[in-house]
Amino acid sequence: MSGSYDDSMTDVSSDSFWEVGNYKRAVKRVDDGNRLCNDLMSCLHERARIEKSYAQQLTEWGKRWRQLIEKGPQYGSLEQAWSALCTEAEKVSELHMEVKSALMGEDYEKLKNWQRDSYHKQMIGGFKETKEADDGFRKAQKPWAKKLKEMETMKKSYHSACKEEKLAASRETNSKLESNNNPEAQRKLQEKVEKCQQEVQKTKERYEKSLEELDKLTPQYMENMEQVFEQWQQFEDKRIRFFRELLLEVKQHLDLSSNHRFQTIYHTLEDTVSATDAEEDLKWFRSNHGPGMPMNWPQFEDWSIDLNRTLSRREKKKPSEGVTLTGISQTGSDQPVQPAKTSSSLAVPTNTAPVGSNPFDEDDEDDGEEEMAVEQPTTVNHISVKKEEIKTASSTEKTPDWSDEDTGGNPFSSNGDGNPFEDEPASPVISVPVKALYDYEGQEQDELTFKAGDEFTKIGEEDDQGWCKGRLKDGKTGLYPANYVEDIQ
Repeated sequence: MSGSYDDSMTDVSSDSFWEVGNYKRAVKRVDDGNRLCNDLMSCLHERARIEKSYAQQLTEWGKRWRQLIEKGPQYGSLEQAWSALCTEAEKVSELHMEVKSALMGEDYEKLKNWQRDSYHKQMIGGFKETKEADDGFRKAQKPWAKKLKEMETMKKSYHSACKEEKLAASRETNSKLESNNNPEAQRKLQEKVEKCQQEVQKTKERYEKSLEELDKLTPQYMENMEQVFEQWQQFEDKRIRFFRELLLEVKQHLDLSSNHRFQTIYHTLEDTVSATDAEEDLKWFRSNHGPGMPMNWPQFEDWSIDLNRTLSRREKKKPSEGVTLTGISQTGSDQPVQPAKTSSSLAVPTNTAPVGSNPFDEDDEDDGEEEMAVEQPTTVNHISVKKEEIKTASSTEKTPDWSDEDTGGNPFSSNGDGNPFEDEPASPVISVPVKALYDYEGQEQDELTFKAGDEFTKIGEEDDQGWCKGRLKDGKTGLYPANYVEDIQ
């Protein structure tokens, strides 16, 4: 009987839920709910990757442009305003990384756990909930489906009997119209018609009785199906409500406009840009690179042999007093301190504003121009005002009132070949490979220029003022700050 019932389950004559087998759509909804959990997790995972990628691109963009701005010609408060765009990118990048973490660490995990608790896999395949739904509908529908099949059988028998009765009556009528009418054949045809009429009546009664029994069973069938359907309506209701709650949480994580930190970023950016002061920037440039710079104007100097013997070429190239250091920035213990120049600023690689950048900070109490006058030789924050003499007293500089016999072609070389170190005493013979930690731009003819990562050779020990002698790969020799390199092990 179960086989015939199974066959009837597939005989769907309409699209109504009440038709046998049409409950399968309600059962499929359970499997669809599990699939929708997977789809939503994939959706969140993909959005998290987008957030992470965007955050990384913002960070890289901000870092690259911050370096270009710091190395570029822009200065003053406008440089700060431009750099504020990079700061905004870094801060927004942090927020988007937090969005990514929230999507994967909270929303994704919450959905994954809910799916695991709501849908239980069977060893034979499928889900326990799907089987329970199918069994529930099948049990509720089975009695009614059985009666329906019986009724369909009775209906088929009745219709078949009617067809036979009609065919027999047609044969009898045709026989009467024939000229060679056979009384015996006519009688048999008449008996056939009567027999068919009796069969029609009998099958009609059975059909009507079966239909009546099915009608009596229908209310119970509807009640049972309603109960099972309502059970899985509640199951689906939990999924829909959970999804709604989860999507609201996702919205909260994605909506940066409601994050006070996000709003603060743009308030700060607006304040920084609005603080751009053209007058102060021009004033700063005038003081640092224009007519406002200090100048050791030439004065008459008496020649002294003692003074000439004690001053090396490197000292005489610098002002003897009234040295002004501008744009001095505080350096941390982990930052290199290079010997300072007396007439120009040397940019020390650091995370703070480089020397020569805008000295007008918001917390300055004075007019924003930071400068300090010191007499040579003086150190400020361990920044030496001058390099130590690297030549002996015998290699003295020629003063403007040299005699004819003392004058030479190149004041930096006794043989005039342009090498500023020919007249210097030989340093201890060493040859140590070193690697540059920072970029350094030589400020004078006898200083080396190199980039971070360049490798060259140290050929002289560090002097008391922090300078070493080195030779680049192209053969050029010169001085460089010792703390800008490290020995290659």
